[in-house]
Amino acid sequence: MDYTSLLNLHLSQTEIFVEKSKNNSYSDLDKKNYQDNLNKLFSAVKGSISGLSAVAPVFEKQEHLSFICNSLEFLKDSILSSMPFEVVNCLNVAMNDWIDQQYIIVTSLNNNTLAFSYDPTLALEDFVYQSIDIQYGITFAKRLVQINLPLILSRDYFSSVVLYHELGHFIDLKYAISKIVAMEVQSISSSDFIQYEQFLVGGQNEIDILTDHLAEYFCDIFAAQYIGKSSNYYLQYLTRNSSNASYSHPSTINRVKVVNDFIDNIDNPIVKLIKKITFNRSGRHLIKRHEDIVSDEFYKFLPIEIDNTAKLHGVFAYAWEIWLKGPDDFKVNAGLTGDFTSDNAYKVLNNLVEKSIGNYFIEKSWEASLI
Repeated sequence: MDYTSLLNLHLSQTEIFVEKSKNNSYSDLDKKNYQDNLNKLFSAVKGSISGLSAVAPVFEKQEHLSFICNSLEFLKDSILSSMPFEVVNCLNVAMNDWIDQQYIIVTSLNNNTLAFSYDPTLALEDFVYQSIDIQYGITFAKRLVQINLPLILSRDYFSSVVLYHELGHFIDLKYAISKIVAMEVQSISSSDFIQYEQFLVGGQNEIDILTDHLAEYFCDIFAAQYIGKSSNYYLQYLTRNSSNASYSHPSTINRVKVVNDFIDNIDNPIVKLIKKITFNRSGRHLIKRHEDIVSDEFYKFLPIEIDNTAKLHGVFAYAWEIWLKGPDDFKVNAGLTGDFTSDNAYKVLNNLVEKSIGNYFIEKSWEASLI
């Protein structure tokens, strides 16, 4: 097999992608700097391919080209015209509660209404960054945190609460939280395990299932810090409030209970253990980080004036609270006459969440420009 001919095919394919991406417009300088580095990397790879014959160097170049394509795939869906900056900025605020600013949140939009997920490839794979630095002297100051979401819901602020859960997967892997919690559960006595048994189907011996289930619980709690019980509603609907667990996920009933117990400060062994290990690993506490908003501004069709990050995150739960009361309740509180349907309520609330968050970040940007 002549791998060099296939490598050159890969190079030509990547070049088209690179050229198409050169006119990308981003909302922040970090993404632009990252793409500038990708352009430098592509030029360096292209200039180093001539004369290659050995398999190992060919596959190393293949990995570098794949890195460029994967990065551009996520940057492509993070340009100003694709993804609202409001959602990504809220996630950035949450991420910065937990780590130093070494990462850039990017999104990939999928043609699947259930396509909420986190991809660890570009954030936590040290080898490829080290290889690029050694080979070409190109250093990426920040890495991409890749979050997938449905294209059709990219501007839906009700389902956006799920993205906090996906960000939780990055934090979990960064600090190896669920892995350590699973190891601790495995080490306890059978009699002590009884208190965890209802939450951890499969017992103590199935380490992979145990870790996956604990990761989901951690991410649910992580998200609940910022959006309260909001993601429970969406989860219960999508899974039909399932009582069945899979190899990768606990039952919805158990996940909802863990979140509710965390929010309501009800004693729960899983919550207690996850909170303990999270602090040990990260130095941060799992605590309520959103404000319960009491306001009638949305009923006046006015955005909420947000003056702190707790209220910033709290606006999602506030919108969900109003939505769950139904359009008739909104109509009464808003003093409306005539028809006011669920569709009307959805459009109004979604728009007001966007404006509330957008106004906050615009004001922050304006304040920063005056310093």
